[in-house]
Amino acid sequence: MVFEIGKFYRHTTTGVMFHILGRLETTLCGSALVAEFLGKGQGGLTPVGDDEGSAAECQEATEEEWMAELE
Repeated sequence: MVFEIGKFYRHTTTGVMFHILGRLETTLCGSALVAEFLGKGQGGLTPVGDDEGSAAECQEATEEEWMAELE
């Protein structure tokens, strides 16, 4: 599995959730996906890889699960 733009994911070990927003060019990471994340009382934006290894410990989640984390 690889991350797809517009989808939601949950890390199976930490429970942190990701919403993949889009792709951008960075000076440090080159071409990267950007995601907003929620979990463990934190949230923000982070670059994520677009290869299978980057999504290895994640499973797809629903928008409803994502929204429940916001409450």
